[in-house]
Amino acid sequence: MAEPEHAFLSLLAQVPMFRDLGPEPLHFLAGGCQLRTAEKGRVVCRKGHEIDGLFHLVTGRVKLAVLSEEGTERVLDIVLPGSSFGEASAFLDQPLATYAETLADSELLFVSRSRLREAVDRWSEVAHCVLRTLAARVHRLTEDLEACCLHSASRRVADFLLREAEGTGVPAGTPEVVLPAAKAVVASSLHLTPETFSRELHGLARDGVIAIDSRRIRILCKDGLRRRCSAAPRMM
Repeated sequence: MAEPEHAFLSLLAQVPMFRDLGPEPLHFLAGGCQLRTAEKGRVVCRKGHEIDGLFHLVTGRVKLAVLSEEGTERVLDIVLPGSSFGEASAFLDQPLATYAETLADSELLFVSRSRLREAVDRWSEVAHCVLRTLAARVHRLTEDLEACCLHSASRRVADFLLREAEGTGVPAGTPEVVLPAAKAVVASSLHLTPETFSRELHGLARDGVIAIDSRRIRILCKDGLRRRCSAAPRMM
């Protein structure tokens, strides 16, 4: 038996793409939702497959990655709670360009493609919210491409730590960053080898900028990280 719409309203209202919608379109979209669970290590969707909706991550972690012909994995993004994926397939009717695998036991809110498209047709506010979200995604991908092509390893690591620290919302004291995945996965998402990522972290630790405790990293000097970002040479 399908779960009632109201069971998904509170979850749907937390999705950045939909949180500013009025009650009518929100209730309509909720009627096309499902809550799915996936244990750690499960492939939620595969590259080359089509999905009939998009996923919003409620709890857990999901990596979006591709494999080379030689089997080398490149992590393109680590999806955290509050973020979504699968929009391109939902709107373009095209196969997925990446595969999605859970890095931890996860809960995912699935929004059906048919409901989403009908909502876009019926309410201009839904179209505006979708466009704003996708535009922000393009902006972030452009920044990631710039970092990959032009920024040194030192700057990429410093930028990552600053972004994670400032996202914790800690008003005072020493911010603590918990790596969202294993170091090798985070390194791949920064387009670095695990050895380079580890070397940069330990260099920052030797300089007293951070303190490392497994996947927990305390930021001892934010200014030191900012100096690394501004002083790090660009790649040629």
